[in-house]
Amino acid sequence: MAAVWTDSIKDDIDTIEDFILDTIHSDCEELDEMCRYVIQSGGKRVRPIVCLLTYLALGGQDKQRAISVGSAFEIVHSATLIHDDINDGGEFRRGRRTLHREYTLTKAIVAGDYLLTRGYKAIGNNLSEEAMAIVAKAAAAMSEGEFMQQDLERDVNVTEAEYFKIINGKTAVLINAAAMAGALLVSRDRELLSIIDEYAIKIGLAFQIIDDALDVVGSDKTGKKVGIDMTEGKPTLPVIYAIEDPKYGKEIAGLFARKDLSDEEIARALGLIKRTDSIDRCRKKADQIVDEAVETIRKLPESPYRDSLEGLALYIASRDR
Repeated sequence: MAAVWTDSIKDDIDTIEDFILDTIHSDCEELDEMCRYVIQSGGKRVRPIVCLLTYLALGGQDKQRAISVGSAFEIVHSATLIHDDINDGGEFRRGRRTLHREYTLTKAIVAGDYLLTRGYKAIGNNLSEEAMAIVAKAAAAMSEGEFMQQDLERDVNVTEAEYFKIINGKTAVLINAAAMAGALLVSRDRELLSIIDEYAIKIGLAFQIIDDALDVVGSDKTGKKVGIDMTEGKPTLPVIYAIEDPKYGKEIAGLFARKDLSDEEIARALGLIKRTDSIDRCRKKADQIVDEAVETIRKLPESPYRDSLEGLALYIASRDR
């Protein structure tokens, strides 16, 4: 992650990691090993970072409290990734075998459930009724987003509006809940909370757009195989835009609609998408959303933490991994 925007909390990153590992610990040796396998496979820790930064930007003083809440959101996020990988039949995540492939399907389900309980318990120990209502709403939205995504798999007629509804549920709401939880630890000012609410949803949307673009173009830094979304028939923005292309759209749509594509066909589909203006449009859309997030967060009082929130948004739009 870019060092500049994390400078204001650079001493807290290790504390976040330590709290996560302490919270997920199980006396069951294999379960503990599985949970560590997931947590230590990487991740950008956007949720605990945005929780801590919003807390500090609004004047919070007890860093440990915000770290414990934010870290709990990362645990919940990790649990959802386990279950998503099972639903998708995924083979790899972050350059490593998915949990259900490395161990067993049934134990991976249990490990995901365990992480959910540990995460929600840590969240509930610290939050008000209002904040817990936001968390509960986010949890429901995540399930709805997953259902919608599955219903629209390999559908060549998915609209941009439907895509944004999916990623709002799949990604943005949990980032938003983490940010709002941090804010509600320190403030009940409706104007300030509205700023955090709008900012966090926007960076969550931009984060997923870039993630989906990287699944097409990838890089040596991503640490993951490209074309996973195409293989699984997920309706992503790069595919939606590419299908609109007058020259290559029809062939891309035909490949996207099919199951069991060969590696050569997946490579062909990705190559065709790259020939369109799809990735450029995705980048521009993410930039637009991030610009709106930056404009919003600048309404907060000046502080190193507000600057870090602005830097986080810009990092999300420009990242290549």
